[in-house]
Amino acid sequence: MFRKNLSWTLVVLVIVASMLLSACGGTPTEQAGEALSVGIVLPTKDEPRWIQDETRFREALTKAGYNVEILFSQGSSAKEKENVEALITKGVKVLIICPQDGTAAAAAAEAAREAGVKVISYDRLIRDTDAVDYYVTFDSVAVGEAWGQYLIDQATGKGNNLYLYAGAASDNNAFLFFEGAWNKLQPKIADGTFVIKNSSEAVALMDKPKLTRDEMAKIIGQVTTNWDFNTAKNLAEANLTVATPADKGVVYIVAPNDGTARAIADAFAADKDVTKYYITGQDAEKASVQYIIDGKQSMTVLKDVRVLVQDAINAAVAYLEGKTPPQTTTYNNGKIDVPAKPSAIVTVTQQNVKEAIIDSGYYPASDFPSLGGGAVPSGNLAVGIVLPTKDEPRWIQDETRFREALTKAGYNVEILFSQGSSAKEKENVEALITKGVKVLIICPQDGTAAAAAAEAAREAGVKVISYDRLIRDTDAVDYYVTFDSVAVGEAWGQYLIDQATGKGNNLYLYAGAASDNNAFLFFEGAWNKLQPKIADGTFVIKNSSEAVALMDKPKLTRDEMAKIIGQVTTNWDFNTAKNLAEANLTVATPADKGVVYIVAPNDGTARAIADAFAADKDVTKYYITGQDAEKASVQYIIDGKQSMTVLKDVRVLVQDAINAAVAYLEGKTPEKTTTYNNGKIDVPAKPSAIVTVTKENVRAAIIDSGYYPASDFKNLP
Repeated sequence: MFRKNLSWTLVVLVIVASMLLSACGGTPTEQAGEALSVGIVLPTKDEPRWIQDETRFREALTKAGYNVEILFSQGSSAKEKENVEALITKGVKVLIICPQDGTAAAAAAEAAREAGVKVISYDRLIRDTDAVDYYVTFDSVAVGEAWGQYLIDQATGKGNNLYLYAGAASDNNAFLFFEGAWNKLQPKIADGTFVIKNSSEAVALMDKPKLTRDEMAKIIGQVTTNWDFNTAKNLAEANLTVATPADKGVVYIVAPNDGTARAIADAFAADKDVTKYYITGQDAEKASVQYIIDGKQSMTVLKDVRVLVQDAINAAVAYLEGKTPPQTTTYNNGKIDVPAKPSAIVTVTQQNVKEAIIDSGYYPASDFPSLGGGAVPSGNLAVGIVLPTKDEPRWIQDETRFREALTKAGYNVEILFSQGSSAKEKENVEALITKGVKVLIICPQDGTAAAAAAEAAREAGVKVISYDRLIRDTDAVDYYVTFDSVAVGEAWGQYLIDQATGKGNNLYLYAGAASDNNAFLFFEGAWNKLQPKIADGTFVIKNSSEAVALMDKPKLTRDEMAKIIGQVTTNWDFNTAKNLAEANLTVATPADKGVVYIVAPNDGTARAIADAFAADKDVTKYYITGQDAEKASVQYIIDGKQSMTVLKDVRVLVQDAINAAVAYLEGKTPEKTTTYNNGKIDVPAKPSAIVTVTKENVRAAIIDSGYYPASDFKNLP
């Protein structure tokens, strides 16, 4: 019966997943022999840009029916080459790579070419090799040309003071940007419209319309910012220190990106002899969009990464279908002319910022309070979302999905991060209230501490949705979006019961953090199932005197659970879990070992505890629970080192939160199937579905549902 229910749960999960964001997809088409279709290597998972790219790549390619694996080089060209070699070994057909260093990446590209793999250079060009089939990029030359044209359009007369700044000499794009700027500016330098003030190398070459790479390198060497804020600021200040008052006044500045533009702008703005400046930029960073609105930066170039990802996907699919991607130009990489069809760019100024940035859905108007004519009027911010941190991929992925789905549905949304601070969380909520938010979705940093923020929102007439974690000890929570945490624990208990035979089976209990309400819900669920089997002697608790004392009590109070959790808490920490398990085993007798049954509260602690029990010579076999379907634990399950996990598909959780918010915005009430007591009230909820994953159903639950690609795992059954 359990398997039948699981099958129906999986069917429902796949159907729900197919209804998610446009970037999300249904079940991928299985490739013959699970061949890996597309391998992607990105620079780092420590920057939101690349995590967002990862999410979009994975969901779009999976939806199109292609197996994909995405690896990160973490700033290392050596790691990048290892990643490419690993993908080649797995039989990748198309490689999309954003090189850490364009020249160093040549060896990896050549290894791929030798293996018959199509190589797509993504965002940055792989240089000095003929092993690049296609280049997906924004038109970097056009970016520089946009800078030059903007400055020309602002200039009048002759003798206008021009300051040049460039990116890093190690980045091929820096040369392309400079080439574009020179294309436009050089004729106006030659005819005296502009006078270069900070590069003797550029002055020496001012009559030359086309520069060689070596000539550009000489100029860039004098004016490089190395893409660094402080380097840019120091260089600008040094230029201004030696400049005469006549070299200042109204100035025209080529700045290579938004971060350096703000640094350089601040330096020029602080100089008393600079009466006005025009300055370029690129990337449409939020801070620079605000600078443009405020008149502190003149322009930026919007390069919509959503378009770039899709262009890369289109090229990969063309190769997989035996076709050739469209070509409108080529880029010389020092060895060959690489085919490309550059993605479009948009010049953004104060005059078109609303159309280019807001109306396109790139950012919500609520992110820019002073946006003239484009700001969300007081009372018009529909949804405010507060997430715990932007330093973990999970929450960046949630941010992407929330923003895209709510924007697509026509609602203004602002998403803020608390960065691990309850005080910052409260500031964020207060800021959203001030902006007139109608619905607040908040994942509390600390359930109890968040009560004050929820009460402030309630007082302002805001609907409060507690997301993933429950806000406690307040009546100011309207709805709770969560996985069924009690059901998670019940799945653990039922799994262990199903494996047990006879009486006197050794049971070890471990729990999450006592500060986390979910840890109590998980434990409650496990106790619901296990307690009758503890009371009748099927299981014998071996590591908690508090649990033994309460073994005959079917329902525990929160204080009673707290006593048990206090003895067996892992605090959600790998090392704490390992040390506790080893301590338990040290005092246990051989009779307390043998075949053992273990409640572990999540996958990270499960692996730590499993390793400790596996290392004990008196433990002959163990069954252990888990949750979260972490990749490492899925592999442990495949390898027989972890018994089960509970899959909680965050794609579903995000959509359930969105559905609840939209219901409130439309004057309706979200669907309710149960309540959760938060210490003050019973909070309405409709828990999102969970799935028990074992070695027997890992393919159906994890791979066929599109949660992970098969290529992420070895020896998949």
